Amino acid sequence: MSHLSRRQFLKSSILTVTALSSCQTTGPAILKTRSPNSKINIACIACGGRGSAHVTVAATENLIAICDVDRNMLDKVQKEHSNIQAFTDYRKLFDKVGKDLDAVFVATPDHNHAAASMLALNSGIACYTEKPLTWSIEESRAMAKIAAEKKIATQLGNQGHANKGIRMVVEWIRDGAIGDVQEVHTWTNRPGKFWTQGITQRPPSIPVPQELDWDCWIGPAPYRDYHTGLHHIHWRAWFDFGCGAIGDMGCHTWDNVFWSMRPDYPSYVELLEINGSGGKETFANQSKFKWVFPAKGRRPGFTAFWYSGGLKPSAPEELLKDPTRKRGDKLPELPDTGNLYIGTKGKLLVAGDYADSPRLIPESSMQAFMEERKNKVSKNMIEPSPGHHAEFLMAARGEKPWNFPKSNFTYSGPLTEVMLLGVIAEKIGEVGLKIECDPKKRIIKTKQALDYIGRQYRTGWHI
Repeated sequence: MSHLSRRQFLKSSILTVTALSSCQTTGPAILKTRSPNSKINIACIACGGRGSAHVTVAATENLIAICDVDRNMLDKVQKEHSNIQAFTDYRKLFDKVGKDLDAVFVATPDHNHAAASMLALNSGIACYTEKPLTWSIEESRAMAKIAAEKKIATQLGNQGHANKGIRMVVEWIRDGAIGDVQEVHTWTNRPGKFWTQGITQRPPSIPVPQELDWDCWIGPAPYRDYHTGLHHIHWRAWFDFGCGAIGDMGCHTWDNVFWSMRPDYPSYVELLEINGSGGKETFANQSKFKWVFPAKGRRPGFTAFWYSGGLKPSAPEELLKDPTRKRGDKLPELPDTGNLYIGTKGKLLVAGDYADSPRLIPESSMQAFMEERKNKVSKNMIEPSPGHHAEFLMAARGEKPWNFPKSNFTYSGPLTEVMLLGVIAEKIGEVGLKIECDPKKRIIKTKQALDYIGRQYRTGWHI
């Protein structure tokens, strides 16, 4: 993939907007399976971490191939699931068994998401890709566009999207439970104890572990010698391979904001704070930035804030002075990760990574709201999900339309793009810099930011 010029990016933006605006059909899915009643053939690309969950799901169908750069992992999975082919290079997997595949699960590090997923999409194969959808904006746009054009069953790996809690947030916000939303604050405890960021000097090169296919681990990214602090999870810190804390958790924690508010593209993104800078190669230990979104239809404009590394907004007065709190109780604190919606008529606190515990605050507001809603059916209620993986498999089998999965690429591509604008702000690392955008055309106007929308792939890798 070559890096797009500003003119090419503008053209791509307009084409993508057109494609996505016309993709919300509910016509019959395009079946690739040999029989709509038979089990489908699936491959899993990356089998450790989140990939292990996908292997378990794929094995309920016909798991015919696996790919992992760690040969020890391949041996482990082959012992547990017989009669499957194993590869360390996903390009070779598609060359060998691509014609037999109905669906794939992609759970590689971020920088390999698009190259692996596009091999499936270009062949009309249903594709489930872990979060964030892609490493770059160019890649997200390309994947959303082809999924819409070919009407391919797709799903992002933000499993909380299928939960009850996020549906409650969407319903309450759209019902006006707190009036017009003016601000949303979202925070995460990552990286914290999970991986190390703020690394200012690359570790020295060391020999590649015997079991690791290092060339395939690098994939489309710029080549470097093997060193510590990359494999397994610590690659998230490095610009070349990961997307930092928001890449890890934004598609979970900010998903309820994107779904409920339908913000599309911001007017601008601004970096507000950065601590423990990682220099030119890694993300900082902590960051805070904001997106400013314009009005849309009847929804007024609003500002959304992102905090990472343990930074949080101040605990709201409604939480600290809640009259239902008993004397002697510990002063309440905001959860380690969550959301705070501030509206013209109230506030909504959402605890956890997956929006599982939404509550209006103070508690008296929650009680009054629930009493008011007794025996009422909201026009904004969203039907329950059969399960995140189930949504994908039902569409991949042709039992449901191609866009039946709620977090398909036509939704999760734009979601990822907005988050990646924050990633770009963190990479530039200049507090106060505003990345200006055209929210209607989904164009980045700040020249400095255009250098980060994509990159030249290493020879032998493409989308």
